[in-house]
Amino acid sequence: MELYTLITGAGAGIGKALALECAARKMNVLLVALAGDELDNTVEEIRSKYTTECYGFGVDLSRSESFCTVYNWVKENNFRINILINNVGIGSKGDFEQMQTFFYEKQLQLNIHAATMLTHLFLNELKANAPSHIMNTGSLGGFYIIPGKTVYAASKAYIYHFSRSLQLELKPHNVLVSVLCPGGTDSNEMQIAMHKELKGMAKHSILSAEQVAKEAIDKMLKGQARIIPGLINKFSYCISRLVPEFIQQLIISNAFKHAEKHKY
Repeated sequence: MELYTLITGAGAGIGKALALECAARKMNVLLVALAGDELDNTVEEIRSKYTTECYGFGVDLSRSESFCTVYNWVKENNFRINILINNVGIGSKGDFEQMQTFFYEKQLQLNIHAATMLTHLFLNELKANAPSHIMNTGSLGGFYIIPGKTVYAASKAYIYHFSRSLQLELKPHNVLVSVLCPGGTDSNEMQIAMHKELKGMAKHSILSAEQVAKEAIDKMLKGQARIIPGLINKFSYCISRLVPEFIQQLIISNAFKHAEKHKY
């Protein structure tokens, strides 16, 4: 039977780029995202460009029952999963107190619960179809303390440690786990507009969603545990490991104050 790669958050941004990258490599794909034009258009684009099999499933992963709904859809259609890419997530910017409680509930559901619960549901399937892969989308921000992105950065720190721990647990079962930690990415119009204001190294570190996806799939298939796309981002990560935490906090705090000063 055919094997499939299941990708969440696949209607736009990095998720869509990952779906197209997989399809270009003749991997059958199952795309999970909110129902609507973005998902439908991505499925249609893949079917028109590639000979690979592609199916879409519209569901709101911010709802707790959605995880079992996705699992049941896969089982009812006899899709065999050997790659699970937990990409869905939502960002935020602003002081912690500014956002409503319901937003944080949604953010934690998408950024943390979705990856955790879908991995748990599909784990036996992945073991049965080994060699298999799991790739969770974290963020370069998950390595840092970032005022203004308090919950987002914390959620991505969870994804990083969850993935690295799972990697050690599942290695004996030939299920390889990777965590994708992209830096700034031109994944939508809002991000592109924000990134135009950057200067210097920060501006040059920005990658397109397609660049992120290509490096991510390349290294996932090679079993690399931590994937940081882009040379500048890799360099920044390595340097940050050598800098004492109090200096990191000082730099970040100053950068945050500068951003606030030029906010309006």
